[in-house]
Amino acid sequence: MRQLPESMRLITFFVAASSLFGQSPSAFETHLAAGQAAVQQSRYAEAETQFRAAVAEIARPDANRPPQREADAYAALCDLDLLMSRFDEAIALAGKAIDTLEASGRQQDLTPYLSRLAAGYRVSGKTAMALPVLQRILTFDQAMSGDDPKVSVDYDKLGSAYLELFQMDDARAAYQKALDTRISRQGPDTVEVATSWVNLGVVEERNAKPEPARKDWETALAISEAKLGPDAYGLTGILDRLGRLFSEQKQYPEAEGVFQRSLAIREKLLGSRHSDIAPALENLAWVFFFDSKFIDAEPVFRRALEIWTATKEPTSPMIAQAMDNLGTLYSAQKRYAEAEPFFKKALAIRETKDIESLSNLALLYEATKDLKRSDDYFQRAILVSEKGLGGDHPGTEDILDEYASMLRNAGRILDAKKVEAHSKELKDKLPPKKPGEGATVTAQAPIQKH
Repeated sequence: MRQLPESMRLITFFVAASSLFGQSPSAFETHLAAGQAAVQQSRYAEAETQFRAAVAEIARPDANRPPQREADAYAALCDLDLLMSRFDEAIALAGKAIDTLEASGRQQDLTPYLSRLAAGYRVSGKTAMALPVLQRILTFDQAMSGDDPKVSVDYDKLGSAYLELFQMDDARAAYQKALDTRISRQGPDTVEVATSWVNLGVVEERNAKPEPARKDWETALAISEAKLGPDAYGLTGILDRLGRLFSEQKQYPEAEGVFQRSLAIREKLLGSRHSDIAPALENLAWVFFFDSKFIDAEPVFRRALEIWTATKEPTSPMIAQAMDNLGTLYSAQKRYAEAEPFFKKALAIRETKDIESLSNLALLYEATKDLKRSDDYFQRAILVSEKGLGGDHPGTEDILDEYASMLRNAGRILDAKKVEAHSKELKDKLPPKKPGEGATVTAQAPIQKH
């Protein structure tokens, strides 16, 4: 017997359920069921139409309609708005769901709707407003059972929110609570406990405390190795964090060792051509680059590019970045003729979506004393930055400073002063950069000038 489509099965369910009680399904239930079916089949435009129709029905009083169902309708449309990046609308809908349940006295059912509200605040950049909501969720879950696994997750969410706000002491305290509750419930050596150690290490790293971060991540690695085995894929994320930390501390042999291990685990489990191999190769290649092992870095960068090319669309930003990586490597060795085509290919991929390639070409032509073309590419980079990123984007400030430096080196002092004045005007508008914050649009490793 041929099965009904999912959408028809859901609608049929509500029709059948209503008929048991001798009544037709309400318009509200029909719209809500049809919207849920459409979402399951990724027909989002249809789902939105049905959910909005269901929400519109709420304005018509119905004594037989449970408040929980009304909250579900608001939540369904909220989820769709979050998916479509309509954050203000999603926040308003989550608030309506919460108000509906609170008015009915169903405080115990609020947590999923509070979670949506907190998510809406965070993804829209209003993390400070999410904090009291996350605290309220934690209070609910603690009241239900202080030893519930959800309590640890609640502390994790609070920790990550504090981290977004650079409230490091609060973030550390929340993550420590998550660790303590996990240890009290599970013991000191579970994968979940290892995750808490990773989170604590992230706080220390962001707070410019590399040694405590290293110890936390090494603790997490030891626990994970004992529970998962020495070749588990779950180790690679911790190894990559350690590798980046060692590299930032210029401990290149240590960084190389952990990146090699992370790469080996990936290759063993995924094969040598999987797309997840490419980022591991790039991590290793950058260690070689910063350790001035350019001969070692080149084949690794090239292999990463080959994998990205084989596994991604031709216009993928991953391919463009891999080409920029090779261009940067060749520029550092003054192999400018070899660097140029890679930067140009990267630029062709990115077009006007990204100014990194324009900036790299400007710096390359400056390094080769081709100041006319350098000037052209700087002006193009500034134009794209101001039009594409906005005239008050911090990346524009960095390009202006590089351009002014080039103009001074070319003896164009008056032009340099004009650009410097433009840069100063922009800097006066922008908030001061946080510690460790740099340009957001330049290459991973800057072209070296000689």
